[in-house]
Amino acid sequence: MKRFFTLVMLCLFAFSLTACFSKKYMITTNTGKTYIADGSPEYDVQTETYKFEDDKGKKVILNQEDIEVIKEQ
Repeated sequence: MKRFFTLVMLCLFAFSLTACFSKKYMITTNTGKTYIADGSPEYDVQTETYKFEDDKGKKVILNQEDIEVIKEQ
């Protein structure tokens, strides 16, 4: 029983650590379209665009002027 309890606690601890490292961001455009990004969007100064991968694995590039809000979830 003690071994089972220890195993459960280790699994819960490992799961909580992985949840901390995978931050998601909600990006809302001026047109009202919403994207969920896996990880922080990267800003390219030269092209003034944000690049990120959405929750479906699709690479998205948005102009800075088209973005209304970027919010961490």
